[in-house]
Amino acid sequence: MDHLRKSLDERGNARNSVLHNWAVGTHATLNAGTTNDSFLRDHLDWMKKASNWAKFSATASLGVIHAGHTPEAMTLLEPYLPPSASEEGGAHPIVNPSGGYAEGGSLYALGLIHGSRSGSSASKRNEASEFLRTHLRNSHNNERTSHGAALGVGLTTFGSANLEVVNELKELLYTDSAVSGEAAGMAIGMVLVGTGAGNATSSVAPADAEEIAEIVSELRNYARETQHEKIIRGISMGIALINYGQEENADVAIEEMRSDRDPILRYGAMYSLALAYCGTGSNKAIRILLHTAVSDVSDDVRMAAVISLAFVLFKTPERVPQLVKLLLESFNAHVRYASCMAVGIAMAGTGDAESIELLEPMLEDMTDFVRQGALLGTAMIYMQQSDTCNRRKIKSFREKLSSTISDKHQSTLTKMGAILGTGIIDAGGRNCSLDLGSRNGFTKMTSAVGLALWLQHWHWYPMMHMISLALTPTLTIGLNGDFKYPKNFEIQCNSKPSVFAYPKRLEEKKEEKKKRVETVTLSTTAKNKARLARKKAKEAEEAGEDADAMDVDEKKEEDGATKKEEDDKDKDSEEKKDEEDGEKMDVDGEEDGGKKTKKKREPEPTSFRISNPSRITKAQSELCAFDLNQRYRPILPEEKVCGVIMLTDSTPGEEEDLGAVKPPSMEVEGEADPPEPFEWAPPGHPDFREGPPPPPVPEPEDKDGDTSDDSKDDEDKKPKKREEDKEEDLGGPGLVGGAAESS
Repeated sequence: MDHLRKSLDERGNARNSVLHNWAVGTHATLNAGTTNDSFLRDHLDWMKKASNWAKFSATASLGVIHAGHTPEAMTLLEPYLPPSASEEGGAHPIVNPSGGYAEGGSLYALGLIHGSRSGSSASKRNEASEFLRTHLRNSHNNERTSHGAALGVGLTTFGSANLEVVNELKELLYTDSAVSGEAAGMAIGMVLVGTGAGNATSSVAPADAEEIAEIVSELRNYARETQHEKIIRGISMGIALINYGQEENADVAIEEMRSDRDPILRYGAMYSLALAYCGTGSNKAIRILLHTAVSDVSDDVRMAAVISLAFVLFKTPERVPQLVKLLLESFNAHVRYASCMAVGIAMAGTGDAESIELLEPMLEDMTDFVRQGALLGTAMIYMQQSDTCNRRKIKSFREKLSSTISDKHQSTLTKMGAILGTGIIDAGGRNCSLDLGSRNGFTKMTSAVGLALWLQHWHWYPMMHMISLALTPTLTIGLNGDFKYPKNFEIQCNSKPSVFAYPKRLEEKKEEKKKRVETVTLSTTAKNKARLARKKAKEAEEAGEDADAMDVDEKKEEDGATKKEEDDKDKDSEEKKDEEDGEKMDVDGEEDGGKKTKKKREPEPTSFRISNPSRITKAQSELCAFDLNQRYRPILPEEKVCGVIMLTDSTPGEEEDLGAVKPPSMEVEGEADPPEPFEWAPPGHPDFREGPPPPPVPEPEDKDGDTSDDSKDDEDKKPKKREEDKEEDLGGPGLVGGAAESS
């Protein structure tokens, strides 16, 4: 990241707010889920360059870096979060209609922290959801804050189908604010994702099904009435999310959107088709998408149709390059861009040589955003690949990314692709992959939805942070019965270590000092110098001056210069002679002693052992096997070598060397103790024993329901936010978990 920052600063690109914004997004992708934000703390001045919506996006990037770290989410974002009602001392927090970029970004970040990991604590998620909903209801007059709050609410209530949340988002949508309305439309889709609401059948609770179906119908009508393209796009993407996994059940809604005159609704129909048939490989869906890709009059619709092919065919990814091979040669630049992205999404993390060969000509395309798509697509394919991948072509691609950023002749759009490609190729500290399916073959809803929303960065840059939902850690860890990992457990990998090794860190090139070239003196120049010297000497004699002294000085200068040239020549000849002598001595030594001075490179082993825990990529897992002769053995030896592996101890009496995993999202308080070991027998069995009666339920102490004093005491116990912690700029105190500067 330091190299990227220096490249932008050297060429004056740091003054370009768009490139600075994408560089901040790249930093978030590079460190997604790692909680490593040391770069932000070390370069606060550089981060302060972000302003307006760039500040919104930069603050939201904290949610990508700390994705899944739910216990510390509120503490981490406290310096940027807007004040709550209790801090203001009233029933509703006061929302300033101007500003609010950092506050809105922090609300979006809070949603990303909780939404990026489905296994996060339910109580913490509900607490964050209530906090975001409070700001959602009270921030209608500030579109920056309401935009972040809407996206945050959608992420924290992802798939809940909560009718109250849907109604609150609908109220924000009807304010007819373009920016807030777009976020509200997408958020409604996230809340109702995969329910099929508004279709013939839906998975919504029967009590709410009719009302939610009516709301979805109102959204479709509102999309045809409003004049804001952003609101129409938000509603279209919301409907696409609602139809996730619905297949034939969504055909009526998709056909209605496909036949609409508005190109944005047809654009949403393509993503509806992609998500409804995600991973099914449906021939009907492929036929519709290919027909739209070559026949629709809107470039955006054609682009969405081609990208959607990657969603439908992600379980058979080798079919995507074959389908889009001809589309890569299309006269339409949007189709070429979409083809590059489709190949990249389908073949992500494979390092496939044929796919790279298809995209290589696109890197030199005449259209700048096609080059951007080629850079992004190639970066996806090269994710988690070593330096030996594709005959070491990956190394030249990394150099191209670096050179494109610093090339003053490249356009801004191409540089944007190179910057974000730098983040994607090493996403999550090189420990994450972009995969729409689980290891058991199921489609992951969060990954598919996250990738579909990430692709909306074409229209709205803050959506680039949604990639955190699509990233999957490629972690393999063996655990015993106490959920601790034995350090002595190892996995056998039947491959050379270099094939799956981490790529080397990028090193800065040292500037070579230029050697001084000796100037050649021409014969005519020497004659002219001699003639001028004689002329000066003659004039000196006539004037009665001491010409002898001048001659001596000039002679000394000429002799000194000549002597210096001769010394340099002698020195060079001596160095050459020493090198020749050294080579001769080496040869003599080899002949005489039989010992070689140069060491031969040892052959690389054909297999190696992997420690516990470690990174094992999808391709590497096919070459790994369990060693059943060691102390710790897997319970299911035939299962794939990836993910969490439960182990048994063959010698339980011996001393163990164990490591503990710190669970960031488990509750410390309020967790029930596990039951004591017991044997169960059905009633009527000879060993059946009737258990003790359940304990009586205690009655509440305060029957009157008066809790005003308790709530007041709780508010008094809460720490008050200091004035310096309310700074909205990115240079404010407490960037990470607390204010080191303000303490």
